[in-house]
Amino acid sequence: MKALIVSDSHGLDQELLTIFNRHQDVDIAFHCGDSQLTGDSESLYPYRVVKGNCDYGNDFSDEVTEELGAFRILCVHGHRQDVKYSLDQLVHHADQKKAAVVLYGHSHVAKAEQRDGKLFINPGSIRMPRHRPEKTYAVLTLEDGQFTVDFYDLTGETINALHLDGTL
Repeated sequence: MKALIVSDSHGLDQELLTIFNRHQDVDIAFHCGDSQLTGDSESLYPYRVVKGNCDYGNDFSDEVTEELGAFRILCVHGHRQDVKYSLDQLVHHADQKKAAVVLYGHSHVAKAEQRDGKLFINPGSIRMPRHRPEKTYAVLTLEDGQFTVDFYDLTGETINALHLDGTL
């Protein structure tokens, strides 16, 4: 099972479709908020989208949960859990939701890490990255309890330094 993960596109439109079309083998696609687009935007059609702190109106939910194989995935923007300072609140929220995988944005910092037996993925930003020059997104692969997280730049090139794999 594969999931495409983007976040913090801040008004980019066509790029979202380009990324999705590049990874048509995914089973599901997530946008972790701050699209700054409306819910009827064609470029968001393939994505499960959550509301970020720069998204206004009621087009999106604050969070979504999906089952990917045997694993529950929680997608939030992260601003309500103060992810710029610590993952502690997000870890607690994931425990409450019984999520094995947590997708989040807000900080614009691309990273994947395991904590308390859960996998946390921030795909970074495809518009305004922080701590790296590349505009990034991620693809999660889950098979038989094993995971792989690969990060890509906006042109589709793999960023090997951010790769993570392991067991859930």
